[in-house]
Amino acid sequence: MTRHVPWDPWPDPRWDALVIVGGLVFEVPVGWAASPTDGGVRLDRTDGVVSIGLSAVPDRPVELARRVLTTRPDAVLLESATDQILFALPEPADLVMVEHRCIDVGGTRVRIDLRCSVRDWPAVSEVVDGLLESRWSTRDTVHAVGLPELAAEVGPGPVLQWRTDAGVLDHLVRFRDRGVVPGGERRSEAGRSAREHGLVGRFGATTDKGDELVGPIRDPDAVLAVERNDPANPDVVHRWSCWVQGRRCVVRAEQPDGSTALGVVDVGSVAGHLLAWISPEPTGTIVGRGAVTISSAQLVDRSGPCPSDVAWFRAAWTAPTWQSVRGWSDAARSGFGWLSIGGVGVAEWSSTGDRVTLAPERPSSLVRQVATTTNGLATAAVRT
Repeated sequence: MTRHVPWDPWPDPRWDALVIVGGLVFEVPVGWAASPTDGGVRLDRTDGVVSIGLSAVPDRPVELARRVLTTRPDAVLLESATDQILFALPEPADLVMVEHRCIDVGGTRVRIDLRCSVRDWPAVSEVVDGLLESRWSTRDTVHAVGLPELAAEVGPGPVLQWRTDAGVLDHLVRFRDRGVVPGGERRSEAGRSAREHGLVGRFGATTDKGDELVGPIRDPDAVLAVERNDPANPDVVHRWSCWVQGRRCVVRAEQPDGSTALGVVDVGSVAGHLLAWISPEPTGTIVGRGAVTISSAQLVDRSGPCPSDVAWFRAAWTAPTWQSVRGWSDAARSGFGWLSIGGVGVAEWSSTGDRVTLAPERPSSLVRQVATTTNGLATAAVRT
């Protein structure tokens, strides 16, 4: 990105695909077409499904996001920083991703706006990366600043239909084919909770509502299992699971208070429920600060002195919450994993022997992994 078209002894085959916004030159990606708008340019993918807006306007992305968050308590905030705002809007059969990015180069401020289905978002968001990381880019290397005030305005996110005892789903699966369930089981916490929510009848047999929950579990097209815990407390694990059967998906989400949220949703909306449950640290500002390698024992026991002089990791070492997130789906052939550090940011982690390497990353990059996996669930259901 520069104020003129640079001379290049090895011409790019896309030399005839350049646009200028606010005096800055952008490459138009292959498969996209550019057209002028008031104050900028719009890039349209050739299939007509997705557009990317580029404009030289003073509006801050945080103000644009705030207008939506005040009217959508089910919105999920995924990144909140001065140069990037990312949130998701759940719909009954889809999840709409809304992304605003800003770039300042040589006194020119350009905003890039993107709104599309989660099905398209991972690939289209990478196209935006390419716009900002052109081989002739002179983008400033100033680190982003987190915006915690925006995170404080976010609502509860999408909500599942039922809040039950932890063992209700297992209870339903176990006794689905029983017309009469033993009295002791009916009077158990799981049995009483199932009855209170109309999932079983007087004698413990599953109702139509209960059968709706059990069907995909007994004969799924795809399954996704996610675990969340603090590495220092590996025995305390919270689990999130979903079972897909066609478009129908049963979701079970364990809650911090020991209860379980259950619901039947369209497979297209699964990503929204999962992202709300994971709640990634949205205001992380540690990207690009350098990786840190420590021992597995130090990852588990952080009571001693910090084993690194790296600034972001010294702040992370004393952070009150560390949250490891891991998920995998065999049917989708995809998974994800990262470490979220309260008040600091997120990092990918890998292990070799007894050594663990933590590499800072943007929340949006990790959210792409989640979106890719949940998109794979719908694809897997179609394959079967």
